[in-house]
Amino acid sequence: MSLLFDPFEFAFFGRALLAAVLVGAIAGALGPFVVVRRMAYIGQGLSQSVLGGVGVALVYGAGLYSGAIAATIVATIAIYATRRRGVPVDTAIGIVASTMFAAGVAVISANRDRSLNISNLLFGNILGVDRSDLILVGVVVAIVAVVLFTNYKQLLAATHNPAVAAAHGVRTGWMEVLFNALLALAVVTALQVLGVLLVAATLLLPAATASLAFGSFGRLLMVSTALGVVTAVIGLYVSYYHDIASGPAIVLTGAAAFAIVAFGLPNRYRHSRAVI
Repeated sequence: MSLLFDPFEFAFFGRALLAAVLVGAIAGALGPFVVVRRMAYIGQGLSQSVLGGVGVALVYGAGLYSGAIAATIVATIAIYATRRRGVPVDTAIGIVASTMFAAGVAVISANRDRSLNISNLLFGNILGVDRSDLILVGVVVAIVAVVLFTNYKQLLAATHNPAVAAAHGVRTGWMEVLFNALLALAVVTALQVLGVLLVAATLLLPAATASLAFGSFGRLLMVSTALGVVTAVIGLYVSYYHDIASGPAIVLTGAAAFAIVAFGLPNRYRHSRAVI
């Protein structure tokens, strides 16, 4: 039992644990929509694009979240403008994400202030979470929960078959904008915990793991959310006791859970047509 409670001797661990639970819940709840829509590249693209804005914001004295929000808006507009030129969506995301990621690394590497730790941006620093971070993450969790609860059927219909959903009166264009906004919020709030490079993995792993055993989207959503929370908490303890970055520890925990289910679950318990 001491392994569970000893870390709470330090005040920062309690804040870190709460942040891990909240971010894990967000990623787990949105992950099934990402997986079913086969939108893994969008989460990766947004998370990489964010580094450009974060790098510029921190170097010039602005806040991490203000830079992340600005970068998300710029990336969304840039991807849309590139697509309007006839470029396929995955190519447009790759171009914009790579360019903004490179811009962020360039600005940070040119900065002479060595107190700016790029590894924290790339891989997360959950032990540095403060009260304002927790408030922000809590607000985002509340927003995501309310939006998913009030728009669940419409989002589900637009996710599975947009054409049929539109024929039944669902505003699929608005649902697409709404979901992308939720995804952007998740990416921004997960920066401190997971870092830029690993946000997409936490959106995918809980949902992919749950999809191997459950065919019902409702069950998939609940189990994915639970897995997001559990793997985040276990990963945080691994990070604490083995002195490694929190982001990689959480992702590796999620990957281990996926491997256990994918290779250890008997075929009779496996869902015959996983959504992935």
